[in-house]
This record gives sequence, C-alpha cells and structure tokens, in this order.
Amino acid sequence: MKKSLLALATISCFFVPVLAHADAVYGGIGFPGATIGYDHALSSTVSVRGEYSGGLKLSREGRREGVDFNGQLKANSVGVFADYYPSPAGGFRATGGLTFNDTKASLVATGNNASAQINGKSVNLNGQTYNIDLKYPGVTPYLGLGYNSLHNGLNAKGWGFFLDVGMTIGKFKTSTSTTLVGVQGITQADVDAQTSKVRDGVSKLSVLPKFTVGVAYAF
Repeated sequence: MKKSLLALATISCFFVPVLAHADAVYGGIGFPGATIGYDHALSSTVSVRGEYSGGLKLSREGRREGVDFNGQLKANSVGVFADYYPSPAGGFRATGGLTFNDTKASLVATGNNASAQINGKSVNLNGQTYNIDLKYPGVTPYLGLGYNSLHNGLNAKGWGFFLDVGMTIGKFKTSTSTTLVGVQGITQADVDAQTSKVRDGVSKLSVLPKFTVGVAYAF
C-alpha cells in the first residue's frame, strides 16, 4: 500500500503541472502582419505553439545599383515553436522553431529615368522591362525571446498579453526578366552582372525580423 501511494505521488509530480497549466489561444499584430496561434503546455517550463502570421504588403520606390525600382514585399508564414520558461512562475521565455514561409519581393524598374546603369552602361528604360523577383526560403529556423503574462502560475486562466521578438534565418534567391538584351548595346552578360550586384546587396539580408504584440486567452 505504501509503495502504491509513493508511486502515485511520484507520478503526480510529473503530471499535475501539465494538467494544471492552461492552454491558450492568442492574436496580435506586428511584422509580418497579423498573428493568430495556439499555445499548448507540455510542463510548467516548456510549451509548444503553432501560429500563422501574415497579410503584410509593403511598397517602396528607390534606386539600387544605378536603377530606379518600384519595390513590393508580401510576407506570410506558419510557425511551429517550442518555448522554454526559465522560471515556472515567470513569463519570460526563449523560443526556437521553424517557419514555413511564403515571402516574396519584386523590384520593377521604372522607365522614367534615362540614366539607368546596367553593368556600367547607360540605358533608357522607356518601353523596356528590367524586373527582379526575390523569394525567401520556404523553411527557415527561428530564434527569439518573449514574454507571456499568463505564465505566472500553473493555473493561470483568463486574459493576458504577450510580446515576441525574434528572427528567421535565410537568404533571398533572385531571378530576372528583361527585354534589354540586344537593345542599346546591352548583352546577357551585362544583365547577369547587374543582377549579381543586386543579389549581393540583397544577400546581406540573411535574417528577417519577427515582432508581435497582442492578447491571449488561457482556458
């Protein structure tokens, strides 16, 4: 009998925190857009989450490597994360996981400026196209830090707030479409060299930030 009670007490030490800790749904806003997710506790210090973030659309005009571009960015992702709470009764957490991305950007050359430079050669882009498409990897690792106000005890219930700051790690791939080859002395080698310059600049963006703040409901 005593051995049975001892065994039951030992098992309870492992499982009671899991059963008592609340799961939660949450939603927020940040980069890359709106976020909705579900948080499931595995223990008093470890939880797993699945979330969708997206809807972000940005447009910007600027000059890059001698060419005036109209740039657009669209970002969506699904994340699978594991959170570690150093203190079972504290809200600070470290996060690691994976994001599954549909993040694309396009640079469309504008034809309003005759001084565009393609591999050092001056060209007039009126009536011509020179577009660069950029695509972020489909799967990337994620590292971050955050705070969850609901993780202040094993039986937290109701409304709270959260904050997550982190980054995904990957590099954009580039592809080019243009009508300039064979026009105004521009060769395919010129286009490839110009695209390489843009690619080298974009490759410096080896990480994308992720930031979300919002509310959660534990049940």
